Amino acid sequence: MRRCGVEVATLAVVISAALSFGGCRGNDARANAEASPVAEASTVSVAAEAAFKREIPVVVRATGTFTPDEASDVAPQVSGQVVKTLVNVGDIVKADQPLVLLDDRDARLRLDQARAALERAEADAEHAKTDASRSGELFEKGFTSRSDFERLATQNTGAGAAVAQARAQVAGAQKAVDDTIVRAPFSGHVTARAVAAGEYVTPASKIATIVRIHPIKLELQVKEADAVKVRRGLSVRAEVSGYPGVLFVGSVSALNVAIDPNSRAMTVEATFPNPEGRVTPGMFGTAQILLSATETAVFAPADAVFRVADADAIYVIEDDRARLRVVQLGEAQDGTVRIDAGLQEGAVVATSNLDKLSDGAAVRVTDASGSAGRTERAR
Repeated sequence: MRRCGVEVATLAVVISAALSFGGCRGNDARANAEASPVAEASTVSVAAEAAFKREIPVVVRATGTFTPDEASDVAPQVSGQVVKTLVNVGDIVKADQPLVLLDDRDARLRLDQARAALERAEADAEHAKTDASRSGELFEKGFTSRSDFERLATQNTGAGAAVAQARAQVAGAQKAVDDTIVRAPFSGHVTARAVAAGEYVTPASKIATIVRIHPIKLELQVKEADAVKVRRGLSVRAEVSGYPGVLFVGSVSALNVAIDPNSRAMTVEATFPNPEGRVTPGMFGTAQILLSATETAVFAPADAVFRVADADAIYVIEDDRARLRVVQLGEAQDGTVRIDAGLQEGAVVATSNLDKLSDGAAVRVTDASGSAGRTERAR
């Protein structure tokens, strides 16, 4: 059932169409009731419940598009030729999982050279340390000059610095080898893989696109008049056409303080849990932002509503007769539906055998047990 605004002229047309649809049967029933006892057989047995009022949150309605919580066009840290691709579009990856392997032969050669240079520097440093230590002992005993002692001490210091430099070169060479493996920056889904084996890539090349959709965001366009009412943390209920009747519950996570001068709307971001990945980026969402205030609304059983002449309608039981009422619907809740226009609190509505009814048809209520309980719960 959808929300439908109906003008007065349209209501008249709809009621006229409904009357013409069942009018003959209704007129015949009334004529038979006056003319013969057989009229009792034309009485339709129905179940019925009473419309009731309920306190509900005031909502701001808005629409928008779902977007990833995070999205990244992954690029390599170094240039090189692609040796192997490890993922395909649609794959789920973990943080730091390899996506693409680049040719690492040159990088490994430089790493081996750096490691050899480090070994030489460490050997030289050990020799310089030994010479400096021996020179210090001889200088204390007066067997060597101060200049020789200071020269060997300086060589020892320089050898230590050379070791530190060699270690830095090894670390840089190791990083170059590690960078030949392009990894996922975070856990998510692969939505694009732009390269294949044999291609040459640079740090400006896009390797793959990774998106995180748990949680997922909904970017809503809220009218300027309603934007001032929205705050972070407010609950948001959203629906998507792919899952009719399913409500996704999230909360307002961010507000863009700037109003778009063209649309006169503010962008409001809501975040939703999405552990099963049912909602995907690009889906269109219709949302309700629940404000802290409440309002009173009339509700009726969802089973009482039907379609007639492209409008929503209900049969109201009055004086043992079914009377057609065209109504304007709001949101559905727990087997009931909000009636924004066309029905008053306490009105008894038919909930069964609607296909056998017409405006003015004689009815007999056989089951009204649900109305009292539902009304009591509403209070």
